[in-house]
Amino acid sequence: MNNDQGMLMPVALDQLRAFDLNPRITRNPNYDEIKESIRYRGLEHPPQITQRPGDSFYIIANGGNTRLAILNDLWLETHDKKFWSITCHFRKWREDQSIEEGNLQCLMGHLIEDGMKGGLTFIERALGIQNVINLHQSINKGCSQNETVKMLAQEGYPLSQTLLSVMSATIKLLFPYISDLLYSGLSRTSIEKLLTLRSSTEKFWDKACQELPSPVERNLPLFDDIFAMALTSFNGPTTGFSLEHIQDELTGLISQALNIDYNTVALVTDARAQKRTSLLGSDPVPELPDIGEQRCVDLKYQKSSDISQQKENDSGENEPDAASLVYRTGEGNDDGGNNNTQVQSAAERQLSSDISPRISTTSVSMTEDYSLSSSPLSDTPESLASLIDQTAWELAGNAGLEFLISPTDTGIFDIASPVEELSNEGKITWQLLAFLAGKMPDSATVWRQMITGTPDVPAGFNEETLLKIFQLVRYIRRLYEKQHKGNNT
Repeated sequence: MNNDQGMLMPVALDQLRAFDLNPRITRNPNYDEIKESIRYRGLEHPPQITQRPGDSFYIIANGGNTRLAILNDLWLETHDKKFWSITCHFRKWREDQSIEEGNLQCLMGHLIEDGMKGGLTFIERALGIQNVINLHQSINKGCSQNETVKMLAQEGYPLSQTLLSVMSATIKLLFPYISDLLYSGLSRTSIEKLLTLRSSTEKFWDKACQELPSPVERNLPLFDDIFAMALTSFNGPTTGFSLEHIQDELTGLISQALNIDYNTVALVTDARAQKRTSLLGSDPVPELPDIGEQRCVDLKYQKSSDISQQKENDSGENEPDAASLVYRTGEGNDDGGNNNTQVQSAAERQLSSDISPRISTTSVSMTEDYSLSSSPLSDTPESLASLIDQTAWELAGNAGLEFLISPTDTGIFDIASPVEELSNEGKITWQLLAFLAGKMPDSATVWRQMITGTPDVPAGFNEETLLKIFQLVRYIRRLYEKQHKGNNT
């Protein structure tokens, strides 16, 4: 058969070579299944091949490198001729193409073929795209990154500027130190958290170094070396990956190098501080003390006249205008403190009906901590999805399972099934998150015991974990509410 699209032709195995810029570097996860299929059924789809000008052999032009490796394996195992002489789909190298242009076309074919099957790790995609950029810029001298992105879209491989930047940063800042971890399949979500960690700590490092005397600063190691030291000990399979452990290692190294208190550095390396930076674009700041530890909390509310009237009824005394009402905590233990208690009780009753959920007192501090309407920036489907992902990640991190969490297009996180046996704590945490992610609809009895307990057995979750769970539930509810409103408009 011969037409404009090429022709079918038999090719001996020793005349075939894998494409030398093949983006797949690690072993195909489906290698064994594909091998058994070829062993018993043969090749159902002829590999697409081409031949560079001047070469005596053929190369795989568009996917099929795994099949070629399997054919070599089967030939060595069986010496069956059906694995030696293979029918291939040959496409002639265009005469008007340079070697670079032809390589670029083949590389795009491999990326698209493997991309459709979803078989490449993030770092393999990143390195493949980097090779595309290098080839494209060698062909088109002085072309910009925007032009490269447009070319990728025209070739059927759309890529955002943001993703391209993440890929470039991964190759430059992470790949030299944790190549094994990246090749084992570290997700984009985890990679972005590592890059955010690096960015925030580098800013902190630079600022701290500027405040040191010049002789001291000159004797300090480079930040790149500090970050590399923190990473290299975790260069292994993704099953052992823990961002918390890397944060702890990096925090300790920076604290030791700069002679700064560990907890001060931890305010920068903490995941929650990083989340605030990514959402709000500001530098991490120390968290305020718990509301119960503050001496006073100012109330701002809508119907001050109602509260003033209620306050007068309760206390029977003239008090300041409601707009200046202050709750005293930690004081008033003498007899004169009764009026304050009565005023607080009246205001709490008003909170339940008229006052914004942002208002809180010592007895309802959870309202402030987990308010969904305190900022319009955090009340959009996109921000809620980010908060849901972060909260789920933090909950999973309590049991060392954060590497199983990944975002989805729906806004609700996904949690992968664990590969290894989990501890009891890990099993409970995984089941809870799987339940919230909609993967375990028949586990209500377990969660009743864990959340509320029984008269005979106390609840399984402590107070902090319970608050975090309800925070996650409220975020999910709010996201669904937003999506429901969007569907009805």
